[in-house]
Parts: sequence; C-alpha cells; structure tokens
Amino acid sequence: MGCASSPPPSPAYSKVLTLGAGSEWRFQPLVVDLNRDGHLDLVATARLASPSLHLWLGDGKGGFNPITATWTDIGYGALATGDINGDGFPDIVVASHFGGVQTLLSDARGGFTEKLLQHEDGHVAAQLADVNGDGRLDLILLGYRNTGIEVYLGDGTGNWTLQSTLPETRPGRIMPGRALEVRDLNHDGRLDLVAAFQRWGIYVYYGDGQGNFRGGPVDLASSSTQLQSLVLGDVNNDGAPDLVINGTFAGRDQANGPDVYLGDGAKWTASSDGLKVLKFASAGVALGDLDGDGNPDIVAAGDVTGVGGDDGLFWFRGDGKGRWRLVQDSGLPSSGLSIVHSITLADVDHDGFLQIIALSGGLNGGITIWKRK
Repeated sequence: MGCASSPPPSPAYSKVLTLGAGSEWRFQPLVVDLNRDGHLDLVATARLASPSLHLWLGDGKGGFNPITATWTDIGYGALATGDINGDGFPDIVVASHFGGVQTLLSDARGGFTEKLLQHEDGHVAAQLADVNGDGRLDLILLGYRNTGIEVYLGDGTGNWTLQSTLPETRPGRIMPGRALEVRDLNHDGRLDLVAAFQRWGIYVYYGDGQGNFRGGPVDLASSSTQLQSLVLGDVNNDGAPDLVINGTFAGRDQANGPDVYLGDGAKWTASSDGLKVLKFASAGVALGDLDGDGNPDIVAAGDVTGVGGDDGLFWFRGDGKGRWRLVQDSGLPSSGLSIVHSITLADVDHDGFLQIIALSGGLNGGITIWKRK
C-alpha cells in the first residue's frame, strides 16, 4: 500500500532590510510604482516624526532610496493611492490622524503638487475607488473616533465633495474605526464597503453604483469585537471574497489569533481552524500565496510570550478550503519585534516570490523586509 504524500517543505524567510529604525511606523504602507520605472516603491508614515510621510524609490533589487520631502507635513495618517487626475502616474492621499486630508498629485519625477482638505476627526484608513461609475476616483475615509465612514466623490483634479456619511444611526457616542476595504462582494459589478470598528465589529455596505450605500453591522458569531485589522481575499477558491481579521481577543486564558470568515456574497461562515495559537493577536495581517501552491496563506502578527509589545510574525499555510496550519520553520521571528501595526506582501525584487513588509511601532519600531532564502 502506498502512503499519503506529505506536503512539500515550506520555504524559510530571513530579514534582508530595515528602514526607518527607531521610528514608530503606523498604518498600512503603499507599495506602488510611483515613477513607472518598473520597480515597486514604498510609502509609509511615522508617528512623532517630521516629516511623517516618507517615500522610497525601489531599485528593483530589494533596495530603497529615500525621496527628499517637498510636501507639507500634516502628521502621520492613513494612505491611499491611485491615478486621481488620469495622467498615468500614481497619486497619493494622506488622511491624517489629526484631521487634515492631503492629496498629492504626482509630477512624474518624484515630486508632487498638493491640495489640503480640512477635517475635524482623524483617520485610520483610506481607499480610492470609482464608486459612482463616472471614470474618476472617489475617496472613502474611516474616522478615528467620531466620523465613521465618509464617501467623497472626486472631480479628477484632486478635489473631493462629501457624498454620504455612514452609518446613518450611530450605535454609540463614539465609533473608533480600525480598518476599511472596498470590494465587489456580491458580484453585481458595484463596489461595496467593509469596515471594522473597535467595540462595534464589522459593518458591510452594498453600493448601488452611483455612490450610495445600504447596509450595517453583520453578525459574525464572534465572542469579541475587539478587532484591529482586516483584509479581503478568496481563501477557498470559490470566487467570493472572504474576510480575514486580526486583533480579536477572547481572553488571557484563551488561545487567540486571526479569524477567517468565508463569504458567499450574502453571509459569513467561520473558518478559523488552525489559527488560534497566540496569546495575543496584533494588528498586522496580510493574505497571499507564499509557497506557490496556488492557495492564499495568512501572515499575521501576534504575541506568544505573554509580554505586551513583544510581537512575532506567523505564517499560516492555507489549503484552499478554509483550513490553516502554522508553518513552524518559517524563519520568521516568533518574538522580539516591537508591536506590529501592519503587514504587506509584495515582490519588490522581481524574484517571483512575495516578500513580507512589516511596520512596527514603539520605541524600537522600524520597517523590516523579509525574503525567501
């Protein structure tokens, strides 16, 4: 009798670069080809730094060279990118944690012209997408404390007009935002919104294709609404976006870790087997195929030591059906990182494999990049 074949060994990762050591990096960075030279560049913001917005041009070999700041410093904030004015070059929006919204239109040479929109509440997430089908990018913002979700329509020149604020009825006096995704959830050709709120959980809004949205909170059958981050992707290969959350907390005496909910366009089904191996789950989470088997994997930040702020990076291998297995010998650190605020996957050196980019805060913060050995 033949025996069942074991899965091929997973590749191991090692740290190849650290940027901005000693700074407290926040929010999701942008990995985008700003100057259209064929190489991915990096954009990130740091708390308690001046300037807070940092840009590095990638050399296509895994190295990054800083761009001298010529833009107004409005403080650290959430980032979004897209070709706002239709000139073929990516532009940047910085939605400051202190309230201002900065639109940076690329001059195609590494410089920008800027427009500023004043705002009272700070922000934690921003997305650019055409939600009303006019061919121009619109701006969706998630507030830090009071705002909730704001949808702004764009005119193609960097100006934004407020279209709607969600939810229309607030569940409480404050509504701290945590994460925002824009995706067509139900395959009707119209973009929808998924937002995570501390204390209030996940809200889903379905778009009508004209910039209007209907929806509200969704019941994920979770015991915790203390969530920090989310990402969407098709983890079970059924063509429908699924939901991956990190930062939930079931209690100090319980195992913690990321949560996965399989979506079918209408409801969400829990699928987190194999993920609850941490003492604390942090904010960072990303989804991508690390081992080349065609199935999305999860990279998540968390703590296995029980000491707050002593984070590690954990790779959970997906089987394409919604089940997960921790990769034990990944080469990623299980501890020793200052608290991780975000994780991004991208092939920055053209080797055909995803690198892991982790942004850490705290006194020993930094941007670390991890590559397959």
